[in-house]
Amino acid sequence: MYRIRKSYVYLLCRALGTVYKSSETFHDYVDDTEFVEIQSVYEWLANLAVTSCDPDLGLRAYRNMHPAMLGALGYAVMSCATLGGALERLVNYYPLISSGSLLKLELHDHIVKIVSIEVTKKVPRVFIDAGFSILLALIRWLVPHYYVVPLGVELVYAPPGERGGLEEVFGRNLKFSAGHNVLVFPREICNYPLITASPKLDRLHAEFLKVQLESSPTGFASSKIRRAVAQSLALGVTPTLDSIADALKVSKRTLQYSLRNEGLSFSMVYNDVRQALAHDYLRHSVYSIKYISATLGFSDQSSFYKASLRWFGMTPQNYRDLS
Repeated sequence: MYRIRKSYVYLLCRALGTVYKSSETFHDYVDDTEFVEIQSVYEWLANLAVTSCDPDLGLRAYRNMHPAMLGALGYAVMSCATLGGALERLVNYYPLISSGSLLKLELHDHIVKIVSIEVTKKVPRVFIDAGFSILLALIRWLVPHYYVVPLGVELVYAPPGERGGLEEVFGRNLKFSAGHNVLVFPREICNYPLITASPKLDRLHAEFLKVQLESSPTGFASSKIRRAVAQSLALGVTPTLDSIADALKVSKRTLQYSLRNEGLSFSMVYNDVRQALAHDYLRHSVYSIKYISATLGFSDQSSFYKASLRWFGMTPQNYRDLS
């Protein structure tokens, strides 16, 4: 079960000009420490986009964004010295907002990429558009003395019939049916100074976020475990419940309890991480099938083939050929 912070959903809906209410999962009051199941939000937004006859509904968030939408994280990015530092903090602590997607910051020689990896299936376009609209608006809010323009935007959904709204917000260099949702910017934006920078507040915010991420019993325990599992695999070590508990400096029982609060188990998380990594390696790398199989901790290639059939409905090579 993947979750998203209720306060974010509440403020997102206000930015879209609507109100999200569900008698079972959402109340008239909003507690910043509470979460709601993200799938219910996806379904509600997708239905809203249809009933409103507005496929560009998510883009409304661009003009109505404020850092407060991100709660404590929004204020924490404001105190960073540079835009690069703010983006790094946003990526590192995004699990405070949602466990339904992972953000990555990729630095290259001349460009920087913000990659959003959705860990759930069938994320509606309205949610993707809203998320990237908020992110772009946040960047421009943080450095108003620069007008930051994306070099390109990659979106996982199919090309829409009308692109005017998307081009107005993100520009014309759009790529659809992509492997992940990606925003591409010039590398130089990382050096832009923030007008709200505050060294004293920055230190306080950094400590506060660290405590929040480490102490919260629900909502993002699985995100920390996923990160630890991925790091273990990258080091060539097959992760186990015991080894991940040791890495996170918690007891095995605490780790299991945290996962149960999210309706998960360690084996489910381990499987999800391997599936996500398999997708990345097969679609976005030139590593051999044998290398990928070993990197993902499979004892032999036949086991990887069986897993690929279960995950993607086809062999690893056939899945790679789709790219």
